[in-house]
Order: sequence, then C-alpha cells, then structure tokens
Amino acid sequence: MPDFMLNIPKVILFLESSRQYGRDLINGIAEYSLINGPWTFYKEDDFYSTLKKGSGDLSWIKRWGANGIITRDFKGFDRLLEFKLPIIVVEAFQETNKVGNVPKVVSNHDAIGGLACDYFIRHGFKNFAYCGFTDMPWSVSRGERFASALKSKGYQPEFFYSKSYRLLVWDKEYPRLVRWLTSLPRPAAILCCNDDRGCDVIEACKTAGLRVPFDIAVLGIDDDPQVCNLTYPPLSSIMLSTKKAGFLTAQMLHELMRKEQVAENTIKVEPVGIDTRQSTDSLAIEDPQVAKAMEFISANSNPLIQVTDVLYHVGCSRRGLDEKFHKILGHSIFAEIRRIRIEMICNMLLKTNRSISEIALALGYNDADHIARFFKQEKHMTPFEYRKTYASS
Repeated sequence: MPDFMLNIPKVILFLESSRQYGRDLINGIAEYSLINGPWTFYKEDDFYSTLKKGSGDLSWIKRWGANGIITRDFKGFDRLLEFKLPIIVVEAFQETNKVGNVPKVVSNHDAIGGLACDYFIRHGFKNFAYCGFTDMPWSVSRGERFASALKSKGYQPEFFYSKSYRLLVWDKEYPRLVRWLTSLPRPAAILCCNDDRGCDVIEACKTAGLRVPFDIAVLGIDDDPQVCNLTYPPLSSIMLSTKKAGFLTAQMLHELMRKEQVAENTIKVEPVGIDTRQSTDSLAIEDPQVAKAMEFISANSNPLIQVTDVLYHVGCSRRGLDEKFHKILGHSIFAEIRRIRIEMICNMLLKTNRSISEIALALGYNDADHIARFFKQEKHMTPFEYRKTYASS
C-alpha cells in the first residue's frame, strides 16, 4: 500500500440514502471530505436493520481499520461503542437521551413546529391536525412541538398516530386514517411527520372524497422531491438544513478522530423554509378583503409591487386593511410583501442554479447589490452564503 494511503481516514456510514434526509446528510459529509480529506468510506443503507435484530458480525470493522463511524441510533447500535472509535449518532429510532453522551445529530423540532404553525395561520386556517408515528420519538416530538406552538396562539390540534411502516398492517390502518380525516372540522391544515406520511394523508383524502388543498391542506417535512412529486396534488414540504448538518457532522468527527475537544456535543438540523406545492396552495381566510389582498400579493410577487398597488386592487384604505392584517396575520401589508419576496428568493437560491444577478433581474431588482442588501436585512446573511449553507446539491 502506498504511504499516502496509510494516512487517509476510514469512515463508516450507516445512513440510508433512500430518502432526502439521508442523502443530504451524506452529501454534506462528502463535501467536507472533498475539502478537508480525502477520506475512505464504507456505506451501507440497511446495516442497522441487521444489528437491531442482534445479529451480524462486526469484527470486520476492526480488521478494516476504521477510524470513525456516523450511524443512525438503531436499537443495538451500542455494540459499535465496544470498538472505542469516535462515533456520532443521527436520531432515528430512540429518544436522544438514551444514547448518553455520544455526540448526536437531532432536528430542531421546536423550530419545525413553529414554522408549520405560522405558515398555516398565515393561510387563514383555524382547524389543525398532526399525523405521525407512535414508535418514532422524532415523530412524537414534532407533534408535541407543533401542538405547543398552536396552543400559544390559542389553537388545539387533533392527532392521528399509528406504528411506522415496518410494523404497520396497512390494510387495517388505512380505513382508520380515512375515518379520522372525515371527522375533522373543515377546512383543516395537517402537518405530517415526514413526506411519506404526507403522501398517506393525500391518498386517504381521495378515498374519503376530501379535496386537497381546499378541504384539507397537507404539509410534509424533508422536501424529498421524489416523494412530494409522486402524489397528486404534489406535496408541500418543510425544507431542512440537512446538508449543512452533514458537513458539520463530518467536521466534528474529524476533530474527534484527531482526539481534539469539540465545542458542542449536538448538531441541530434546522428548518430553512417551505417549498409550497399544490397541497397547501389555498387560503382559508374568511375576511374577503384580506383574502383578496393575499391572493394579489402571492400572484404579483415578481414585479416590485408596493402597498399602494395592493390597496388599489382591494379598494380600501391602508389603515383599515393594515388593522385587519395585524389582527388576522400578526403583521402589516408591507411585512407580508417583504415576506413573500424573501420566500421567493430563498426558493430560487435553493431550487435553481441561477446566478444572484439572474435572480435579481427575474424579480425586478436593478442589480445583484440591491437584492443582496434586502436579503441580508431579513436573513442576516448574503444570498451566496444562504445558498452555500442550505442548498442540497
């Protein structure tokens, strides 16, 4: 073996790549390796399913000469601790406090629940629900945090839980989901624990004769395009900073492999926005003037519209409409225009390869400097920094 190969770290990845969350983690880890490596990887998608059953020969880890491990927290992962290697655990099947002091990657469920709450309220909904899995602690946590955010606004959500797919007898649970959906007051907004659960809800709505998004608006989490675009209507979803978390995870592992002290023991995956598709593309705002203003702002965000344009379209005074906006949405007409434009910029930064200048021209700005100043005021970072931090590819 050449001498330079002896110094290349060998890292084991027990992370699935069948869904966006796992793929983004791996992409972030790979990016760190390209910049700071090289590293040699061994990756296996479903190795944890073998270890969960208590089987599987692990002696190859020592023979291979592994230097570190990034793994899901499957039951039985503690067998990996016997090798006394640097290890970072990504939340999955267990409560995070059950993995002890092992460095971990967790989602910011408070922020995810708060973002979903604010999003639905802006759309005018007053009836809310959550659909998740009972045997997945992260799913239960997301439901609890969503409920907490809603309760702070004076609302109480309904809940539907069942076991995850690996334990689910789906032909028995599906009719129960249909009955639950039919029982909800309408229009209702449902947050699902992930995109797969969102697909379940949309399909069950079809069986129940419920229109998505007009009777039931459905929001997923993870923004996996393969999953979201296979449903009809396509599923809106919360985008997460998973790729950034993967990069930071690799950075932490590198420090641990060099026997350095790490500043933090936990890496958080944060929500970075919502990719709105047709499953939430409706308003449940009862006030006709606010609804008309919101529809106008949403449909005319590309030109640099002003508050006066909105007032002219609705046909009312600024004071009267602003009062209604504050009462229903919690902010002014001007703030809503800025919010919509920031949301559009964020989506174009994350979902397209357009340059900052091209995005500026598409949205009616004179130049990239103008859009950069506006963006930094709202997001406290430049458009380039935002794209570098949160883009998945």
